[in-house]
Amino acid sequence: MGGVLSFGEGDNAPAVAVTMRDIRCSMVNFDPDSAKPAPEMLKAVVRVHQNTAGIYGAVTRIGRLAVGQAVLLHRALPSRRGE
Repeated sequence: MGGVLSFGEGDNAPAVAVTMRDIRCSMVNFDPDSAKPAPEMLKAVVRVHQNTAGIYGAVTRIGRLAVGQAVLLHRALPSRRGE
């Protein structure tokens, strides 16, 4: 949490700040190919990802997206206490 996803490289690349985990997103209950309920997926999310299935984000820079663009995660620097 606290990092930034950028789509493409450069100072003008679109970016989204990662703000918090998405607890138990209901969309994982559905098979993506058939849209039929698939409760085994939620069970796997709970077991493997501590009951989180995604993230919330906030757009910090708008821009153009393109197929094949690199997606980069810029991790937040640890805060220093006393500054």
